[in-house]
Amino acid sequence: MARVAAMSLDDPQAIELRDLAPDAFEAFDLVLVALPHAAPARPVELSRRRIAMLLQGAQDALPPLDVVPVDHLETLSSWPTSLHYDAVDRAVLELTEQFVLDVAAISEEQRRRCLGDLGDQAFGVVQSVYVLDHGLRVRAALRQLYGVRHGAAFAGGARPDAGVDLWSALDEWMRAVARLGRLDPLTTELVRLRGARAHDCRLCRSLRNVRAVQGGADESTFDQVDDYERSSLSERHKVALRLTDAMLWQPTSYPPGLVEQVHASFSADESLEIVLDVARNAANKIAVAFGADQANVAEGVEFYDVDERGELVYGLDPGRGRGA
Repeated sequence: MARVAAMSLDDPQAIELRDLAPDAFEAFDLVLVALPHAAPARPVELSRRRIAMLLQGAQDALPPLDVVPVDHLETLSSWPTSLHYDAVDRAVLELTEQFVLDVAAISEEQRRRCLGDLGDQAFGVVQSVYVLDHGLRVRAALRQLYGVRHGAAFAGGARPDAGVDLWSALDEWMRAVARLGRLDPLTTELVRLRGARAHDCRLCRSLRNVRAVQGGADESTFDQVDDYERSSLSERHKVALRLTDAMLWQPTSYPPGLVEQVHASFSADESLEIVLDVARNAANKIAVAFGADQANVAEGVEFYDVDERGELVYGLDPGRGRGA
């Protein structure tokens, strides 16, 4: 397979941006390399094309694949009634739309129908939809926040014969983002909780970062993410949550003034970490799509931390946890 490339490194802004989080960008290069091997080409291409329609203004990093006839693509927006699509195609497109627009609203009936029609392709397809969805959201963020042309800091530097499956590549990417650590724990946790609520991930909603709690945050602090504009949170925290919301709900056209607010409140490496955190946290959409997002605790919350490898450590005691 030809090397997947989002842009040329001739853009000095892209080089500088990659230098702020080299492990994360290199790990995502591997994700792009692994993507075409996660599921058959037609479902992935249909999903990619539909996401590009849904997130208008976002620019894809992947070259189009010549696996779907042109006349089929011409009826993509009317896929529920088009005779060009079979049950598997419709399952992919229905799941893609719900995943991108509101994964929390996936019903049990949709799960049975869509995932049943996809069969053993389901896990690879859902992973692919996540990569395509949030790859576009990140590239749109890089374009709007940093002026990186073509929305791209993913250089495709990984070898196409890297021999890594998509889930392993995603796991390494998520660990690399978790290791960044330039943001303070409370900002990171508020951003995470905002995404958890948006996607209604039961596990994510039940977790609290032990370092944020040890720093003085409590449930009254965390509950303010639901109506943060009228909360007592700092302006810096509100800006972080505005950026989170923009990535989640209007990823290709941020509200007026938001970019200026982000640059006034955060350094480049801090704002980049928010962008990557939002995308990393949104991997919960995979679990939500499958209905596999059950909390580890029956009631209350569970405290966690991130270790030096970027792994989550659960079941901690805020009085003497890892952050103590």
